[in-house]
Amino acid sequence: MKRVLIVASMLVICACRLYAQTYTPIAVTGFNNDGVAEAGLDAQAVTTTGLDIQQKILYTFDFAALNGLQAGIPNDGLFTTGLRTYQMADYTGNNVLYLSKNGNVANTTGIDTLTFVTPGAYSKISFLCYSTEQTSTVSITFNYTDGTSSVPDTSSILDWFGGINPVFDSYGRIKRQPAGPYSVEGLSSNDPRIYCIDIAPPCDLQAKDIASVTINYVQSGDFTNSSRAVFLAVSGQAFEPIVATTDVVKATCGNSDGSVSVAATGGAFPLSYVWNTTPVQATETATDLPAGSYTVTVTDANGCPSDFTADVSEESMILLKALAKPGDLCTGTATKLWAIPTGGRMQSYTWEPGSRTDSSFTVTPDTTTTFKLVGIDENGCQVIDSIRITVTTKPAAPLITAQTICPDSTITLKITNATTPFTYNWYTFPSGGSVEGNGDTFVTPPVGTTTTWYVEAVNGPCASDRTPVTVTTYDRAVTPVVKAGTITSTGVTFNWDPVPGATGYIVSVDGSPYAAPSSGNMGTTHVVTGITTQTSINIKVIALGPQACQNSLPGLASAKPKPGEIFIPNAFTPNADGKNDYFKPEGTSISAIDMKIFNQWGELIYQTNQLTGWNGTYNGKLQPSGVYTYTIRITMNDKTQVVKKGAINLLR
Repeated sequence: MKRVLIVASMLVICACRLYAQTYTPIAVTGFNNDGVAEAGLDAQAVTTTGLDIQQKILYTFDFAALNGLQAGIPNDGLFTTGLRTYQMADYTGNNVLYLSKNGNVANTTGIDTLTFVTPGAYSKISFLCYSTEQTSTVSITFNYTDGTSSVPDTSSILDWFGGINPVFDSYGRIKRQPAGPYSVEGLSSNDPRIYCIDIAPPCDLQAKDIASVTINYVQSGDFTNSSRAVFLAVSGQAFEPIVATTDVVKATCGNSDGSVSVAATGGAFPLSYVWNTTPVQATETATDLPAGSYTVTVTDANGCPSDFTADVSEESMILLKALAKPGDLCTGTATKLWAIPTGGRMQSYTWEPGSRTDSSFTVTPDTTTTFKLVGIDENGCQVIDSIRITVTTKPAAPLITAQTICPDSTITLKITNATTPFTYNWYTFPSGGSVEGNGDTFVTPPVGTTTTWYVEAVNGPCASDRTPVTVTTYDRAVTPVVKAGTITSTGVTFNWDPVPGATGYIVSVDGSPYAAPSSGNMGTTHVVTGITTQTSINIKVIALGPQACQNSLPGLASAKPKPGEIFIPNAFTPNADGKNDYFKPEGTSISAIDMKIFNQWGELIYQTNQLTGWNGTYNGKLQPSGVYTYTIRITMNDKTQVVKKGAINLLR
């Protein structure tokens, strides 16, 4: 193999160690040959082709150990030095891209493509490669995921023996043969050598994802076109756009003593700076600047520029402060703005928005607004300040419906237009007072008379107008005025006038349970019949309302049956409670009786001519509950006699 010295004027390889660039491996597919012996004793069995005219190949440390050789390349295919790392494909498969002019050399192609397993954006791509049989010239095209491609970039690759500036060297090479012994070449001269080609995509394309790279073999360094190019791996620098922040020092009024500093990151290191100043400044900080607008062009190591602009304003010796009181408002309320100079007098003021020129004025902003104040001093210099007026929406007044309830009961009041995140406060006063409750509902205490509560919606510092809600107690129905109408010896008819709004009536006679009147639920009369005594009949009448609490107080009346009638009860309860303890005929015209009582078997168990009646005993013993029969001969006051027979229920 020939070894030649490449002249410096040729487009050779990149100066791979000039800058602190970080290259990380990019996984690619598309290698067309296995050019590394990694295992066993047969180099032909574990490779597909020799990589030069003499069929020389690379081998790994493992292969060297098995065959008693020196040197070798890493077993894992990982090449790293400083800020560069490359990863070869698996040694058991195709792991090199083998190219020649028009693919004239066996097992090579003239043009081929390496496809990125994961497309990505890169500011620079580095190819780990070498040439055999003198130099090889290739063109490399970047293919993007959007279907576009870059203009081909042409680079030369040096021979793996004797070239300058290798990134890796001294690995040794052997001939591809089926068995040893193998002869290692190149170690004494630090060969073979591996180089890198670093290519930056065009600046305007660096943000696009690269899908693949196409490598075209352009020119052989040997006139017989026997030179070959071998690509081992691909690494890249991830694209980071240049971003910058500026720090401005104002110029004093009328002077050139301002400055702008830029802090930039991203792009390819190192970055360079050019300011559009007169004269041009080329550092990170431009100094001695009068007021004005300045642009710095930040260019990275790939020659990609980015422009950033900063304004240097003139700073007056007078301090100016924009003030507002209050600074936090509710919609619909006003605040006053003031311009307060310190250290001198201002010639004019301008407020934005609004173009107001007063030193103070009142505004009622609808939304949160930042008011910018520009003052011009007597030297014509601007002084700028601003104040932010925070406007909080004043909530709409709560909507709530008045309620009517039974006296001395409670009720839950509920706001119908409650809105998150507003809160709600309840009061007993239209303004001021202590908060009685919180939330969109409020449970009142027992209400005895008509009462009004007040509720407001609250949004931060803003409260709505208070909404009154009145709780009214139901009125009772008017108490019926009850009168006794027709009275007989055995019955009384009571009546009353209709009560306005009544939904019905109930009556109670002599303490009995309330029931509908005899004339019906809405009737206004009640007839009491079957009276057997001459004692008074007492009645209570209640007018019913829509709610139970609207029922009237009872209307009272009493009446006494007319005398002359005889009444014999059909039951009595001899339990010594003072009520209905004796069985006897009743009537105001009775003068004497002869009464006999018989049990269920017809036996006479009691006989008397006393008007006191029977107490339910026989020979001093209580008789059981049951049905007994009687025969009573009654002598009236007019000496006439009446015989009454029937049955009586004894109840205990």
